[in-house]
Amino acid sequence: MALSIASVSTLSKPEMYLSEEGLKLLKSFEGCRLTAYRDAVGVLTIGYGSTGPHVTEGLKITQTEAEKLLRSDVSHFEKGVREAVKVSINQNEFDALVCFSFNIGLNAFRNSTLLNVLNKNADRTVVASEFSRWTKADGKVLEGLIKRREAEKQLFLRKILNPVLSASIVAQQDTWLKREPLESSELQPEQKVFVPKGSAHLWDKVELVPGETHYKIYLQADTEKPWWFFPKHFKIINDPKPREPAPVKLNKIHLPVIYYSQRDNQKDPMRTCFSSSCAMLLKYLKPNSISSDDDYIKTVFSFGDTVDPSVQIKALRHYGVEAQFRQDGIWNDIDSLLVKQIPVPIGFLHKGTAAKPTGTGHWLTVIGRTADLTKYIVNDPFGELDLVGGSYISTKGANLAYSKKNLGPRWMVDGPQDGWYIKTLSF
Repeated sequence: MALSIASVSTLSKPEMYLSEEGLKLLKSFEGCRLTAYRDAVGVLTIGYGSTGPHVTEGLKITQTEAEKLLRSDVSHFEKGVREAVKVSINQNEFDALVCFSFNIGLNAFRNSTLLNVLNKNADRTVVASEFSRWTKADGKVLEGLIKRREAEKQLFLRKILNPVLSASIVAQQDTWLKREPLESSELQPEQKVFVPKGSAHLWDKVELVPGETHYKIYLQADTEKPWWFFPKHFKIINDPKPREPAPVKLNKIHLPVIYYSQRDNQKDPMRTCFSSSCAMLLKYLKPNSISSDDDYIKTVFSFGDTVDPSVQIKALRHYGVEAQFRQDGIWNDIDSLLVKQIPVPIGFLHKGTAAKPTGTGHWLTVIGRTADLTKYIVNDPFGELDLVGGSYISTKGANLAYSKKNLGPRWMVDGPQDGWYIKTLSF
């Protein structure tokens, strides 16, 4: 069943669905909250921006339920965009429009000037200029909507790589196509087809099914019955992975995060920098959760030791914050969380010189960045560190500007993608 890449150009246009990249963009702006809340204009919301009669005051859901709700909601907007757009568009344009309509609503999208000029087949730059008109909520311009509209605009205008290959999947490793969304070892030989790395297949339709980790696919060579594939094993050519983006040019960000010093902690003040840093994150995300870092530290020690990352994750989860301890951080990871208004605890080596950092490690919380992009604004629970020399020069650690030049070697000790940080997933 494997087909050559050369034959892909004969494919007719398939029905469009939100790509994995488009879904990631949507999720990055919606965020995920597992307890019902009211959005900027007072609408009850839960999960990834899900609204409607199913959302009631006090409702709580699991992460799995949030993902299912998102898939269900997305399918409604995919259909709405497909029906509203009367001209040919590419995958990037479709993804941007789904993300856009998901935010403003299908009725607003159907009546928008953006759709009107698009359906007149206007120059795409003219169409894209309409995104920036949708930056208000309840009559007020919101910084978050400005950033979202710009991201949607940039995606809308980005050229598709290899457009003639716009409806194929290519195996990125030896893998399988399956008749059921199960592990290949669980299937009979007649229920699966081996796909060697590099093999390509033409498709009519790809579906993202709520609750499934596999994608359903209808192939040109076998249109009667669907197959299933694991998305990480294949490249969907009409959804090319973009080049690594340059760091987003942000204006100054400075989150109003309450400062906690570890020096006055009731228990192990010299060992609780990690806990005080996570307490600052928690207090900002959930202001009513704790009254001080000592409250959080009591919870930490109920699960284990303060220096254990898994204990910190358990303590944060106790307060309703889902997070991960990561050891692959780069600057863009910090940036992406700050843009979402989420502080970032990071672990680094605070002793020795910047050129040769040493020590057992220390934690602080990144709460912003300077307008010139050269420094991060931090709350250091032990005080102000001389980043060059490696000694503390003050006990005052709130709202400090630490340079990326000298913090970088202490955070990414062994090179890029080596930084330790806490990545908040939902709260």
